[in-house]
Amino acid sequence: MQQGLDEDLYHRVQEYDEIGAFSEAEKLAAETAERFCHDHEALTTDEAYWAKMKAHFTDQQILELLTLIGFCVGIGRTLAILDIANDCPINRTADPAEDPTFYAHG
Repeated sequence: MQQGLDEDLYHRVQEYDEIGAFSEAEKLAAETAERFCHDHEALTTDEAYWAKMKAHFTDQQILELLTLIGFCVGIGRTLAILDIANDCPINRTADPAEDPTFYAHG
């Protein structure tokens, strides 16, 4: 694996908040990606979330992170629609709509 991500960690990324392998900023970036995918509109009104974002990232970094996430979601959906590169299984985390405490770990 590149960038120091070993095979075990690669397969446990969805447990980012529990395994102690990621910094607070990395965990927040992973949470942002999940929330963007599940309910991006809810991000706009979550003041506690934005306070954490501002504590860990500059405005430019926030823009870059959200833009990258949006690109990845878009390209992933495009590839799914065209049935391209579906050889990699997706490990999905809990759907926040089914667990209201999902993002209460702050």
